[in-house]
Amino acid sequence: MDMNPGTGNERKQRRGARLAALYRPIVAATHLPRRARKQAQTAVHRHVPPRARDAFVTDATAMLLAGLYAGSIYPFVSIIARGELGADATVLGFMSAAPYLGYLCSLFWARAMEGRRKVPFVKWSHLAARTTVVLMLFATSAWPFALIISAVQIIGAIATPAYAAIIKEVYPDDTRGRIMSLTRAALLVAQIVATYIVGWLLTTVSYRFVFPVAALVGIVAALVFSRINPNEQAQPAVGDPGAARLPLRARTMDTARYLWDTLGILKVDHAYRWFAFSVFTYGFGNLLITPIIPLVQVDRLHMRTNDLSLLANLSQVVAVFAYFYWGRYVDRRSPQRAVTLNILVNALVPIFYILAIGVGQAWVLIPAFLVSGAIMAGIDLSYFNALLSFSQEHNVARYQALQSFLLGVRGTVAPFIGSMLVSYLDAHSLDRRYAFVVALVFILTGCWMQMMATRRQEAERKTVLQQG
Repeated sequence: MDMNPGTGNERKQRRGARLAALYRPIVAATHLPRRARKQAQTAVHRHVPPRARDAFVTDATAMLLAGLYAGSIYPFVSIIARGELGADATVLGFMSAAPYLGYLCSLFWARAMEGRRKVPFVKWSHLAARTTVVLMLFATSAWPFALIISAVQIIGAIATPAYAAIIKEVYPDDTRGRIMSLTRAALLVAQIVATYIVGWLLTTVSYRFVFPVAALVGIVAALVFSRINPNEQAQPAVGDPGAARLPLRARTMDTARYLWDTLGILKVDHAYRWFAFSVFTYGFGNLLITPIIPLVQVDRLHMRTNDLSLLANLSQVVAVFAYFYWGRYVDRRSPQRAVTLNILVNALVPIFYILAIGVGQAWVLIPAFLVSGAIMAGIDLSYFNALLSFSQEHNVARYQALQSFLLGVRGTVAPFIGSMLVSYLDAHSLDRRYAFVVALVFILTGCWMQMMATRRQEAERKTVLQQG
């Protein structure tokens, strides 16, 4: 044994050097989030005006949590229903139509919240929907699984008109696109993380246990969002402020007048009518193939849960970056032009599915998921901001409710027609690719109609400016 006193000091120095080398990656890792946080703060200060920052922080936090919740469940619903539970086209069609059954009632939800605070409608709708997910503990076959997922989406649709009114109020018109690009990017980053982890987790743990845990995170997200705009005050209802005190017959007549006046927007606002019908046509084509896609993915392309997880993450990564592009495009150009461009790009998706079915290889769908990511961001921002551009602060809930109602009509009908189309093709020994051809025709028709709608709206705005 070396008794040289200097040896002990040298050993301590060597031990310290080894410990420093061990902790160096950890130290570097702690500095990276700090730099990322500083860059995020810079982006917020650049794009979010001071009066909207409190709402932005609350909204972004809720979006992060909601992304963890949604990314843990919705990317896997169809493939679990088909791959694990053997759901047929009818069950898949029912699940696809479920959220739109909720949208059919949007006019009634808008009437119920007229003159009332909007935040509680979002809070309680999301709390009720996400609590329902806990029932997945008892879903062991296709129909119970489908009924629970459908109930969750129907209840969640109640929040849609109220959410639009809140966002219209808390974010300025000239920066709303860029602000929403930040919150939506936060949502997608969380979805990417959740989808990656849960895609791997579902290979060993049943969805019956994973989904209820995700629901708890969604419940926290709803509670966080309920803190947005805490000083919101109830306003007098448009029409009869004393309607709640009227007899049942009078209240029924008052509600009927409200619904009729809301539907009358399509007659009065010509530019919005073009926009609504073009979106209806394009969306019908998209929804037509929603029950067919999982059949193709599982039966023809033999995709597994982790395959879909990787492709869904790829799509969401593209969407994160696309949000920043579309946010600037919407604010600087026109949300209507952005809608037109996104519909045109979306036409590539059924084309790639036609090619994938032809060659029988799942990798052909990689471009389809890339395109889906780009238009996921583009349609979300452009469609929402285009809708808000037609409305005023006092009637934004009506416009959103009317659009949700039209979405409910096409969403309720189109998936069932898609299911019947599959049955027809199978009965006549025809390839399922023809269903995607039919969808492509609807999408391209909707794109042409949106071009006409954009031209008409711009012409009307130019006329107003000239007269002014």
